[in-house]
Amino acid sequence: MTGPKVLIACSDSELRMNCFNRVSALGVRVDAVGDQKGLSRRTEKDKYKMILHDSGIEVEESSADHVLLVESDSELDKDLENQVRTLLEVPVRNIDEEEKIDEPPPPWLKINRGW
Repeated sequence: MTGPKVLIACSDSELRMNCFNRVSALGVRVDAVGDQKGLSRRTEKDKYKMILHDSGIEVEESSADHVLLVESDSELDKDLENQVRTLLEVPVRNIDEEEKIDEPPPPWLKINRGW
């Protein structure tokens, strides 16, 4: 994936997984950490355009272009995809009806590899 990177820094594992799945579904590169130490390591290693965090982890405002506090059932949580898409200028990809998406074959289908 290319484009802006987002870091999910939530001590609440359920919230962290929920945010990770929702943001990565937008086609954005996402990393996730669950504690302050992990946050420090990731921000030393990489630059992030946006950091989403819960109240269990403190993030300096200067750590990224956008630092947002997200909590379960908050306004941001309810509208997370739109907020991320707007702030990071992530384009919406519309799939034409005629465009066919190739799905992988089912696992029980034997593939003859000529061995």
